[in-house]
Amino acid sequence: MGEYFNKQVFKAVWPICFGYIPLGVACGILGEKVGLDAFLMAMMSIFLFAGSGQFIALAMIGAGTAIIPIVITVGIVNLRHMLYGLILNQYISKESLLYRMIYAQEIVDETFAVNSIEFQKRDSEWNPKKAAGLNFLAHMSWMLATVAGVLLGSAVYIDTGLVSYALIAMFIGLWSFHFKSAKLIGIGVLGGGLALLLSLWLDNMLNVVVATVVAAIVGAAIDNGEGVEKK
Repeated sequence: MGEYFNKQVFKAVWPICFGYIPLGVACGILGEKVGLDAFLMAMMSIFLFAGSGQFIALAMIGAGTAIIPIVITVGIVNLRHMLYGLILNQYISKESLLYRMIYAQEIVDETFAVNSIEFQKRDSEWNPKKAAGLNFLAHMSWMLATVAGVLLGSAVYIDTGLVSYALIAMFIGLWSFHFKSAKLIGIGVLGGGLALLLSLWLDNMLNVVVATVVAAIVGAAIDNGEGVEKK
């Protein structure tokens, strides 16, 4: 078990777990409002491990939306996870099919961000087992937080503005790991600015998907240019 859960893994995952507390509780409270009990909320958090997707699904359930539109909408919102999987596959491609299937289920914005950072560190001993441990701990913390939200129910009120702030603050915290590189900071600013601009025309998180792809292409082009200059 030490290969999956150790000091390095806990150090990497704690910002995610801490950020998931207010978000997960808020999601659970919303779930309780639309009729989910603790068991159903736990099952939803296990099989649909996607914060934005769960919030959208719960809101649509509360509005009486049919199942097919909910599935399609959540699928569109989470299209970016396919991009995440393609990027991370280079680090886990030698693992078994079962491992990669389970790993794909655990990919969300936060686990992708941290794992990609750890894999890319030159002096890091990060490996697929540690990545799997991080994914598991993040997933369990989200599930427990959502279940706690259901149990709290109407007893606690959480302002949606606070939830939004917590989500943004968590992503800024994860992005801060890149602040040692001007290039990575610039790519992040480009991606964020482009996502805001595209939000004027694109919805259902498509602006994020497009902005991420464009920023990644620009970053790859810069890396290739630097590689050619060195040669």
